[in-house]
Amino acid sequence: MKFSIKILITNVLLIGYASVSISASSRERIDFMGDTLQFSPKTAILIGIPYKYEEESIVEIREKLNEAGCREIIHQIKEIVQRKELCDWFTYQLVRQAANMIIPKNTDYLGYTTTKWFLMNQLGFSAAMALSKNGVLLYIKSNDQIYNIPTKIIDGSPYVCFNYHDYNYTTEKIIDQTIVRELNENSKAFSFSVPRLPTSNPQHYVEKELAFEYENQEEKIKIKVDSSLRNFFINYPVTEYCNQFNIPLSQEAKNTLINSLQKNLEGMSVKKGVEYLMCFTRNAFTFEKDSDYFGREKRLSPEETLLYNKSDCEDRSALFYALVKEIYQLPMIVLEYPDHITVAVKFEKPFGETILFQNELYTICEPTPQNINLRIGQISKKFKHENFQVAFSYQPPASSSIFK
Repeated sequence: MKFSIKILITNVLLIGYASVSISASSRERIDFMGDTLQFSPKTAILIGIPYKYEEESIVEIREKLNEAGCREIIHQIKEIVQRKELCDWFTYQLVRQAANMIIPKNTDYLGYTTTKWFLMNQLGFSAAMALSKNGVLLYIKSNDQIYNIPTKIIDGSPYVCFNYHDYNYTTEKIIDQTIVRELNENSKAFSFSVPRLPTSNPQHYVEKELAFEYENQEEKIKIKVDSSLRNFFINYPVTEYCNQFNIPLSQEAKNTLINSLQKNLEGMSVKKGVEYLMCFTRNAFTFEKDSDYFGREKRLSPEETLLYNKSDCEDRSALFYALVKEIYQLPMIVLEYPDHITVAVKFEKPFGETILFQNELYTICEPTPQNINLRIGQISKKFKHENFQVAFSYQPPASSSIFK
């Protein structure tokens, strides 16, 4: 694919096209996880019907954003990011909502995308747009390994596409691209790591009952989960397993799920308790492949697995990993087979099928239903002789280990 690079260093105002306007007297506002972001443009923002996919359009939109006083929006975004301690992914979700407030996506797609590009650059990231005659792709510099999403090397740095989903996951028609970006020498790389979830609006929490069978007896657990996470993670890309598995549960999910599980685990040995968690992740949800459920590969965070009624091995392994980490703080390794993901746990004494990793033995704990009911320390015959790799490992803080 051919592309050339253009650096925007001018604020020259060009002649506008026929347009509708966001009035200077209007007051737009959005809610973001309990916080309000509002915008009263100083001047009308002209939106082409539609803007042509040309560099001149981007320069004009950028100038209109400056004239309308979008610096105030940037100030509000920075304040929310700092106060809520938003990671990069949730910062981008806030930017998406802000951009849609300023120039609605369904009114002018180039204007909406240019607004996201403008805001991300102002927040210290390095954003670029791949512009062609019939579309525009938004790229942001990131050093993370991303799969099934277009990437580009721009001036020696890797960039990841952030609006691939808007083109139904195909960009075959967007060819002969011109890369438009701003010079930002001190930009930071975007990280897809989500070390914490911001507190959500209470109205977004929903109650859910999960039922599963354990030792021929039906178990029921009532939980609360954050339904807004569906939208926030709907376009989260397929990234490294350490990113997916370590997305934490919301505080409300912890308070309900973890507390309920801990009550049920009272009196059980660690081995018995981990086996109970295996049974929960296997049987509380219907198994379905991503390609059948979502039409594409999608790795769910632990709480998303609780939200959706169907999930696959990657999702259940992530949830099982989160539960063992939260309840028992045991060392774990995540095993990646050609078409399967599972988890092995380090107990005080190993038993059953084990994996030797860094001179320590880890016991196989299969969180996904197989053809037969595998006990702890057993592995399916299908995978017993298959090659695998350790995707990543988890070592709990020494002070928190139950074997300290």
